[in-house]
Amino acid sequence: MLAEVIRELADAPRREDAVDAVQRLHRQVFANGLLCEASVAVASCLVGLLWRCPEHVEDLLLDLLSDISAATPCVSDPGVYGDVSRADCQYEISLGFQAYVEILDSSPNLVSRTACIDLIMSCGLFEPRLRDRAIYFLDRAKDLAGLEACGKLISASLDELRQRPPSA
Repeated sequence: MLAEVIRELADAPRREDAVDAVQRLHRQVFANGLLCEASVAVASCLVGLLWRCPEHVEDLLLDLLSDISAATPCVSDPGVYGDVSRADCQYEISLGFQAYVEILDSSPNLVSRTACIDLIMSCGLFEPRLRDRAIYFLDRAKDLAGLEACGKLISASLDELRQRPPSA
């Protein structure tokens, strides 16, 4: 079922079809904002799709990845939605680091670029080897055309990267 929905998202001919697929994925992958055992595989597939998705799907994929990155397993009953760890999800998400940087630099879609700010920060917090690169690319983003409205988000992301130790 998930594989079919991911294929529909990847091949969505119209924005409306992509939104429908994302809503179905969201219902299957999240329960009350919590991760489930399928979250890791879905994150891996979404990162792979970034390299070939149509422009009208890009921001939807990035938003889903941001949602997965921000979600957690159930604290009171970690196994309630299957065996899943935030670290496993974040590892898969971090494999898309270079795509997030490229999209941040060159996408015409502000929603995509904004999601990439969050994802780059998340990768830098998770993976110590990406931390300095995340700081570099976000610092550089302050001067990119079209990102003027994201100044506070970029500054807050840089502050968090500089102040908080990486989780891995």
